[in-house]
Amino acid sequence: MPSLKGKDKPGFKEAESDWEELLKFRGTRLPILIENPTYMARKTHVFERGNWMVLGQEVNPKTPAEFGGWREEWPKNRLGFAYWLTSAENPLTARTLVNRIWDQLFGRGIVRTLEDMGSQSDPPSHPELLDYLAWKTMNDYAWSIKALIREIVTTATYKQSSILSPEVFEKDPENQWYSRGPRFRLSAEQVRDQALAVSGLLSEKMYGPSVKPHQPEGIWQTVYNGESWTESEGEDKYRRGIYTFLKRTSPYPSFITFDAASREVCLSKRLVTNTPLQALVTLNDPVYLEAAKNLGKKCLGERCWKSRESDFLNLSTSNL
Repeated sequence: MPSLKGKDKPGFKEAESDWEELLKFRGTRLPILIENPTYMARKTHVFERGNWMVLGQEVNPKTPAEFGGWREEWPKNRLGFAYWLTSAENPLTARTLVNRIWDQLFGRGIVRTLEDMGSQSDPPSHPELLDYLAWKTMNDYAWSIKALIREIVTTATYKQSSILSPEVFEKDPENQWYSRGPRFRLSAEQVRDQALAVSGLLSEKMYGPSVKPHQPEGIWQTVYNGESWTESEGEDKYRRGIYTFLKRTSPYPSFITFDAASREVCLSKRLVTNTPLQALVTLNDPVYLEAAKNLGKKCLGERCWKSRESDFLNLSTSNL
């Protein structure tokens, strides 16, 4: 552990005392992730024949030269790695980003295998388009995802009708050549958000701590602790799915039924299934029941207002 420098200089004792006081300061308890200094870095060796007890040559972190060289002015830490990832000489990051955004908008990526973009993956259906959007993202959009999405959704390809005719299905059954507009199911969080949005219940409140909307009783029963699911009140019950409190051992059941990840392992891509349980969720989950009830009231109110408006116009006409 390095000591405070400058012992032979005047004022060292005062500076050392101030330094010790700063170390004793009890500030915020919010954990902040920082990188360990170089003197705490672990030495890594090659294991001879895979035996961790027989240490070979000492090695240091290095990036693959095939994806762009490393510049000497970059610091050899996480910041330097970020510079390398977003370097103009490394198009892989931009291509991967574009491919994932394209998959979210069209239901399939330009390279179908999101989890693998390499020599063993599916080839891109439109390689020139992938390169063009990757170049625009790095140079014209300055890595702005919003600008990239705007570029895609304002194209004639995206604006096509999603109606599938027999002729189109025969020529392009999987929409690989984008002969029609995208047509696929929303993600688990979006299914719930959309139901709340059309019913007028979705809260537009932003930021803040996680919330606990309604879920079936008994989900949080555990022998490890006495925690319980206390349902949020007011508009917090209707906040977007991104704010829903998630516990890996007891995930939100509605999301899991619609193929959301349990967060116990990392997923490169969600599976999309169609099961009877999904229909049962929309028919029995109180969230969807309340959304349907409010949507019915909303539609009934609009119908009554239009009916009264029509009666008023008829009455006004008869008085002329």
